[in-house]
Amino acid sequence: MESGDMISARQAFFHEGQLPSAAVRQPVLRSWLRCSDLGLAEQRPPALQPLTDSELRLLHQRHDALRRLCRPELEMLAGEARDTMSVAILTDGDGMILDTIGDAGFASRAAAVALRPGVSWKEASTGTNAIGTALAERRAIAVNGAEHFFPDHRVLSCAATPITDPRGALIGALDLTGPSSHGHGHALGLIRLAVDQIEHRLFRRHFQDCRLLRFHSDPAMLGTSREGILVFREERLVAGNRRGLSLAGLSWDALDDALFETILTVDGATREGLRLRLPSGATALGQWDADHALPRAGDLDLGARSAPEPGAATMEAREAEAIGAALAANGGNVSRAARQLGIHRSTIHRYRKRGLV
Repeated sequence: MESGDMISARQAFFHEGQLPSAAVRQPVLRSWLRCSDLGLAEQRPPALQPLTDSELRLLHQRHDALRRLCRPELEMLAGEARDTMSVAILTDGDGMILDTIGDAGFASRAAAVALRPGVSWKEASTGTNAIGTALAERRAIAVNGAEHFFPDHRVLSCAATPITDPRGALIGALDLTGPSSHGHGHALGLIRLAVDQIEHRLFRRHFQDCRLLRFHSDPAMLGTSREGILVFREERLVAGNRRGLSLAGLSWDALDDALFETILTVDGATREGLRLRLPSGATALGQWDADHALPRAGDLDLGARSAPEPGAATMEAREAEAIGAALAANGGNVSRAARQLGIHRSTIHRYRKRGLV
């Protein structure tokens, strides 16, 4: 049942043009504002047409590597979903649903509001919802009942986390959705844990000519999905996971700019690994991954670049050429070009500032 505060908040926002900042969580309010700016109207939900069977097959083929990568976690969440009358959902980086698995009865009800494979759940298509809002905010989020933009979606309680590759590009999202009449307070924690495991496995892929550092302030976390990971080409930071960047006090914008010596200080070595001092002053134990450079079959294309051969164009020139081509192919849209190349948007902005693209 909706609270009186939420009913009043929706009335104030959708019908009186006021900002109900006290009653609505800030990520939800930001989403409502984005959806309104996109021209969406609460009482005019868009007619969503799922992909045809042949189009869905092509979509699955295009994202086969992502689906295989996420399958263990999707199967794990499916058991939880069946126990709580919910469905687990995998989308691509644009919010297009690839797979749903879980309670068959609720899946049928969800399909009635277009929560099914072959339908886009980005905010521009379906308003405020956990999948689209998690991708827009680049963070884990739950959206419950009347927090959804469109009234038809009030029957849903959703929790989603974006899946980020080692270069900071969004490659998908994982979601757990059930009826809003049931409590799903544990869903966000489960989704976060599942995505941590997925992103951790991405670092089994090779990074040519790079060194991969695994570290954590708690040595017991090394080798688990909770460890921090930073990848260096020579001394320059070129990739990492969210945990590693957080421990080092960095954001994705540090990629391609930050140097090892400005991030970490080596205070010595033990039999267990390197003693590291973090920018915060805290200490950590680190280990260089000696096996990271081995190529493996079926890898996702993570945008790794090999070193130029003698006589070939420089790495910088080749990357500038690739960025220019991706921008042209995506009508100048930086986010889409970054996703295509598997790089972070900040890399494209740096090349633009320098006049290289």
